[in-house]
Amino acid sequence: MTVDVWLEELYERDYALLYRVGRIFLGSNAAQETLIEGQIQETFVRAWQKRSSLQKHPNPDGWLVECFRNCLMNACKKQSREWKHHAFSVDADNAQPIADQTHLSPDDYAQSKEQIDLLRRLLGEKDADIFLRYCVYGEKASKIATELNISDQALRMRISRLKKKILSNRTLFSCLVALCLLGLR
Repeated sequence: MTVDVWLEELYERDYALLYRVGRIFLGSNAAQETLIEGQIQETFVRAWQKRSSLQKHPNPDGWLVECFRNCLMNACKKQSREWKHHAFSVDADNAQPIADQTHLSPDDYAQSKEQIDLLRRLLGEKDADIFLRYCVYGEKASKIATELNISDQALRMRISRLKKKILSNRTLFSCLVALCLLGLR
């Protein structure tokens, strides 16, 4: 298999995963989707530039995810002050979920449980629960805020801070990617 064919297969396999992760962090308005798509393209440009060493890498998918994380962080840092204020803000409750076409096997459920347990250990039980409920399972912010007896704005700020923490921590970010890879929404 040629390197170009291998890269094409890598692109087809991992594009949706990177897009889902980008949407979790940046939301779904047009400007943010453009940024996500641009950073995915930048990730694959870098993969193409390093194609010979990447093909020999023991975990090319992991390399790609880490590269995407770095591209996303760099792009957010380059944006104006206004973008910095809004880049990690939580999207409105009516954001359209990304269709999930995968069906989990019993092994995948076990792996996702392990990742969720790791996320809970690293973020703390309460914060992990809030993040999973809103960002991964798609519950409404108003419902979660009511249960916690806090305002919607306070909940959104808390989720925004959790997103920043996850994005800046490689282990947390890898854990979230593993959850998305296993097909959780």
